[in-house]
Amino acid sequence: MAPDTAVAEKEIIEELQLKEKLTNEEYKIWKKSVPLLYDTIRSVSLDYPSLIVQWLGDYSYSDNKNSVKLRYLYGTNTSEKGANYLKLGEVALPSTLAPDFATVCPNADSVPIPLSQLDVESPFSTVNRWKVPRELNRLRVSPDEARAVAIDGEGIVHLFDLGNYDQLTFRYHKLEGQAVEWVDSESFLTGASDFHIALWDVAKPSTPIQLFKSHDGPINDLSSSRVHPSLFASVSDDYTTQWHDIRDKSSTANPAIKVTNPQVQMAVAVHPELATVYATAGRDNVVSLFDLRNPNQAFRELHGHTDTVIGVRWDTHNDPMQLLSWALDKRVITWDLERLDTEFVYPTDEQQQSSKRGKQSATKADPCLKFIHAGHTNRVNDVGIHPKVKGIYASVGEDNLLEVWKPKTLIERSHDEE
Repeated sequence: MAPDTAVAEKEIIEELQLKEKLTNEEYKIWKKSVPLLYDTIRSVSLDYPSLIVQWLGDYSYSDNKNSVKLRYLYGTNTSEKGANYLKLGEVALPSTLAPDFATVCPNADSVPIPLSQLDVESPFSTVNRWKVPRELNRLRVSPDEARAVAIDGEGIVHLFDLGNYDQLTFRYHKLEGQAVEWVDSESFLTGASDFHIALWDVAKPSTPIQLFKSHDGPINDLSSSRVHPSLFASVSDDYTTQWHDIRDKSSTANPAIKVTNPQVQMAVAVHPELATVYATAGRDNVVSLFDLRNPNQAFRELHGHTDTVIGVRWDTHNDPMQLLSWALDKRVITWDLERLDTEFVYPTDEQQQSSKRGKQSATKADPCLKFIHAGHTNRVNDVGIHPKVKGIYASVGEDNLLEVWKPKTLIERSHDEE
């Protein structure tokens, strides 16, 4: 082995060891801070890492009303033959978290401490599972929560009936799939590495009802507009963000709006109430907010991640002015857009590089940064926001962990009260 090669390998090994040491130290610090940061947190180590996690909105109380059970969907990511599944799980949390707790338990000020040690140690259980041939890369639950759609590592689309547990397959894509999105409860979109976006009718699994072929790279994410359901946005490895109109059958190869980004964007999310506002995030480590009336320039950048951001999602049901993002830096960040008016100077490129290397920076924290969940020791793959129980999130990562958590509830006081 040449001396230069040996030195390079030694430097790489030392850098990896340093990163691992830093990760372990950060995790220890986070673990000590858990009582100060969370109202509740539950964690379970899965047999295999999951690339997906999504909540279902329904929940039920235990017989003694001490706990409430929430249901969620998650998957497996393994090369072992016959070992991949979509699973329906259930987690037990304190019943005081339920939105109707005061009605169900009108005379209870709090929940008694469970007497059974089993209740404390095993809040997670599996209710059902569906066998799938490959790992599921992306999953979304339909607006009416009757179905869930997912796309796998071969581009095959799977539709799961959450009532009778049936499963249908939809075949069109020739390469790995990374994006799915519901238009309404009867139709959905899929995107894959074949550069194509397909629109499907749940009643017609044989072939897509419409195709969009305007991208020149793999499709990374899709997001439909709740205000204008005929519109949806897509981001791709071709450096573009595109807006498409389902009603225009003649423009499947020409998007209504096309914006070229300086960096590849991995995620896109259209605001659920503000028709022209959307967020993107990607390899620039930044979450960018755009207005369709001027899509060529972000009206605000959100700085806080130190590596590629792979997911963004609005808290649609509970607080539409809150946005969640997750990244390869093992962090999930909650952003409060009510603080957009607060003055903030973007960090310089040098400061961002220092932050990425783990060095201290004099840069002030983004005022929109509300909470950082740092409970994972490897990349975060997906995050779910519970649609009915406010403030309850779930996250899964490459560390095999599934975590359910609720940040500490802080009562903000006005200056007069202070």
